[in-house]
Amino acid sequence: MRNLGEVIKMKLIKSGAEAEIYLKKNSIIKRRINKGYRQAELDSKLINSRTKSEVKILSKLERLGVPVPTIKFSNKSEIEMEYLDGPILKNIIEKNLDLCEKIGNNIALLHKNGIIHGDLTTSNMILKDSKVYFIDLGLGFFSDRIEDKAVDLHLLYQVLESTHSSVANEAFSKILKAYQKNYIKGKEVINRLEKVELRGRYKKN
Repeated sequence: MRNLGEVIKMKLIKSGAEAEIYLKKNSIIKRRINKGYRQAELDSKLINSRTKSEVKILSKLERLGVPVPTIKFSNKSEIEMEYLDGPILKNIIEKNLDLCEKIGNNIALLHKNGIIHGDLTTSNMILKDSKVYFIDLGLGFFSDRIEDKAVDLHLLYQVLESTHSSVANEAFSKILKAYQKNYIKGKEVINRLEKVELRGRYKKN
C-alpha cells in the first residue's frame, strides 16, 4: 500500500471500469479498483488473480521480445510499469499503414506462444523507437485454442471498422498478411476468423 505522499505525487490520467491509471514521473501505475457490489473477499481474490495474470503475461511477452512496458513493481492490486513516451496508434495509424506489418508480427508472436490479448485496439498500442508496443493486457489470458485467436483478430477488425473505417480493410489485410507469414497456424486461424465473422453477421440479422 502506498503512503499518502506517494499518492499525492501521482496524477490520474485514466479511469476505467476495472482500473485507474496514474502517471508518476517515468512510471505508469495501474491500480485495480474495488467493486462495492461484490462480496469483499471475492472482490479481493479477483483483483489479486487478475493482477497476477497480467504481470505473468507481460513478463512472458517481454522475454519473448514482444514490445511491452517493463514492469518495475507489482503487488496484489497494482502494477508499476515504464512510461512509454509515444503516440497511440489510434491517432496516427490512418497515415501510417506501414505500422500494420508490425502489428501483425506482434500478434503472431502472442498467438504462437499461446497468449490472447483480449483487447486488441489501436488505443492499446503505442509507437516508440519505431516499435509498436502492446499495452493493457488486463483482459489477456493463456490459450492455444484456434477459436480464441480468431476472436482476438475479429475484435481488432471490429475496432478498425468502427474507428478507422476509411482504411479498415486495407489495414486489416496488411495485418493478416504479416500474421500469417510469421505464424505457422496463421492460415488455420484466419479460416476460423471467417466463421467467427459469419456468426457475428448472423446475430446482427
